[in-house]
Formats: sequence, structure tokens, C-alpha cells
Amino acid sequence: MGIDPTAAAGFSAAADVYERARPGYPEAVVTWLAARLGIGPGRDVLDLAAGTGKLTRQLVPLGARIVCVEPLDAMRAELERAVPGVEALAGTAEAIPLSDGSVDAVTCAQAFHWFQPDDALREIHRVLRPGGRIALLWNERDYSDQFHARVDPLLHPHRRELPAGEEHWREVLGTIDDRTWREVLGTFEHRTWRHAQSLTLDEYVDRVASTAFVAAMATDQRHELLNAVRETVAGLEQPFEVRYLTEVYVSKRLRGANPSNEGSSFNG
Repeated sequence: MGIDPTAAAGFSAAADVYERARPGYPEAVVTWLAARLGIGPGRDVLDLAAGTGKLTRQLVPLGARIVCVEPLDAMRAELERAVPGVEALAGTAEAIPLSDGSVDAVTCAQAFHWFQPDDALREIHRVLRPGGRIALLWNERDYSDQFHARVDPLLHPHRRELPAGEEHWREVLGTIDDRTWREVLGTFEHRTWRHAQSLTLDEYVDRVASTAFVAAMATDQRHELLNAVRETVAGLEQPFEVRYLTEVYVSKRLRGANPSNEGSSFNG
């Protein structure tokens, strides 16, 4: 269950690159999440599949108790270095190592598309207290951006080689937003923010290298691709402003027990 083994190997090998190259999230997003999820002192929050703690470090100052769950040892090690003292547990979205009804909110940034959605949502539902909320976040490339537009033709042939490709999260959200999930979690509220990251040429190449399907490539193939990326943008003025759209979906745990309706994807 959980992340594809090839992608897991890639992320594990490139955890340090992921940490230094991936963007965080707009402060306006964090403020909005704090209000929507009630994140603050006296609250318990699970940051699920926390990676190297890109979102975690922005949640900690809100004053809630933050518990991170991350399956990959290398990513979790980077998380513990980046956010000293954070509670970081080994575990997956499909087998969360927390007790029933133990958290008030669950955040999941840049990761839900790697999960088995039925099993993950069942587990998220289990650990949430009544009235708890879930937030799913993604930094998506803004393809009107000149750097993404220049580089995408190089990446596109490789992007779908992993089962959970970069745009797969939209398909996953489509399965969540059906009748069964709405009965359990309610309708997801969706907001979009514009976001930008200032990068040097080397940092931009690292940003590309941190992508799952690139990190999972054979060494020679990956080096060839990254050299092509470097050549494509090398003549542009640095630092680059690389633009994203931060997509956020928030919903609410409505029912006190896991659904067991006949035919429900939650059965079992």
C-alpha cells in the first residue's frame, strides 16, 4: 500500500534535493488553513506524509501539537533536521500509527495522490475527532510560467511512467467527490493561491530533479534529462521567479463511525 516502490526509491535517494529545492506554501494559505481547521493552541494536528516538513515548519508556529507521519526514512530524517523537536513517526496513510479519534485536523501536502484513496480516507476518518477537518494541498506548476513552458516538453514524455503521475491528484479528487465521500466528509471547499519561488539555475535544476518520476530514473537517463533542462534555461536572467498555483481542498468529518453501507467503497 502507499507510494509506488519506484517513486519511493527515487524520493529516498533525493530527499536532500527535495528539501533544498521544493517550495513551501504561501503564508496566506497557512493563515486560511488555521482558520478553517482550527489550528492553534490546545489542538492536535496530523501532518500526513509530511515529507521533509515543508508544510510542517509553517504549522508549528500556530501553537498546535503537530504529529508527523512519513513512510520514508530519508525524508523523515530531513524533516527532523529541518524542524527540530517535531514528533515524527514512521507510518503510511493506509496504516496511520495513531489511536482512534486522536486528532482535530489532518493536513496532507503534495502527497495524497500517492495513497490508496479508500484505505487512506478510512484511516483519516478513524483518527479524526468528531467535527475534525482534512486539508489536501498541492503546489501545481503554473504552465503560463516561462520556465515551466520551456522545460515541460522535456519532462512530458517521462511524466506518466509512474502510476501516480504529477496530475494524478485531479483524478483522485474526482473519486473523493462522489456521493459516498460527500456523505462522510461533506463537500470539499476549494481555493487557489498564486505562489512564486526565486531560484538560481542550480536550484531550478534541483527542483526538477526532486520530481518523483525524475528522481526514479536510471542515473544516466536522469543526468541526460537534467543537462537538457540546464541548457534550455541557462541563458535566462537569474534568479528565476518560478510560479505555481497552490491548490487547497478542505472538508469536514461528518459522521461518528466509519460508513458501512452496502456497496460503499468504505466496506470491510
